[in-house]
Amino acid sequence: MSDTGTPPPAPKPPLQEDASPAAPPQRSGCLTAFMVIAGVVLLFPGLCFLAFGAQAGAFVPIGLVLIGIAIFLFIRVATPPGPRQ
Repeated sequence: MSDTGTPPPAPKPPLQEDASPAAPPQRSGCLTAFMVIAGVVLLFPGLCFLAFGAQAGAFVPIGLVLIGIAIFLFIRVATPPGPRQ
């Protein structure tokens, strides 16, 4: 039940060491500024939780962990990727 009418696809040639892959297109400055502002706005609920939820002692560590994760992800998205090895 195999399809014998079509030949298998030809393998791609390996990349040469001196050939660099094409660079991705640059983002516009307006889009980058919008993403930064949106990220800061998304951090506001966590800051409000710390400010007004401090009376409930059990939830403060959970809030700190969630804010830490949000800050880590925000920094990771904001930094450009390093060179591939």
